[in-house]
Amino acid sequence: MNRRILSVVVIASATALASSASYAQLNLKQFGIGGGDSSSGNAATGAASAGGVSQLLQNYVGANQQVLAGQSSLASAMGLSGAAGQAQQAAGLLSGGTPSVSQLTQVGSTQQSLSQQLTQAFANGGGSSASGAIDKQGFSSGLESLGKGVSQYSSLQSSLGSVGQMNPTSLLQSGLNPQTAQAASYIAQSAPGQLQSLVSTLSQAVQFATSHGISVPSIASSALKGF
Repeated sequence: MNRRILSVVVIASATALASSASYAQLNLKQFGIGGGDSSSGNAATGAASAGGVSQLLQNYVGANQQVLAGQSSLASAMGLSGAAGQAQQAAGLLSGGTPSVSQLTQVGSTQQSLSQQLTQAFANGGGSSASGAIDKQGFSSGLESLGKGVSQYSSLQSSLGSVGQMNPTSLLQSGLNPQTAQAASYIAQSAPGQLQSLVSTLSQAVQFATSHGISVPSIASSALKGF
């Protein structure tokens, strides 16, 4: 009788321990730690996550290059040579490899400054060149580039949510190097606000063009839909 009771106790204890271990593993899974069905499965998931974040970063850089090209053209058309130069310098920060958070921050700051300068120029109602004339063809070209940039920014939104929910540790565990992980976190936090600012700038530029007889490319108009 005593042996039977002891066997039952041992079996019950083992079952409880197995259940606890399984429960702990499930809890760890919720935080992205351990718990994979196989090492190959974890590797595949990590690779997919890393690939997705890298693609997001690449698309973000491309969108910013378009935006800066547009701002540079608009500034030049308005006679703001200094602002045009600032845009070109900022674009140079995005031309080599994965940008650092410091570089991305500088690009964002320059974009904001350029938007303010352009807005002021629009409010003044004319170009700042010696003749006061506006390069209409250059302005239209700037609208096209800025419209493309805003459209590309908009397409990033579907990817930002999932990245924003991943903490730096999870990003590193997905196989990303530290610089890419930091850049991804910056993008998730900053891109939505940058988009709203750029939409405002594009909207004002389109209104200015319309009131001054400047051709508005279709991409500039379509980029504003939904905002």
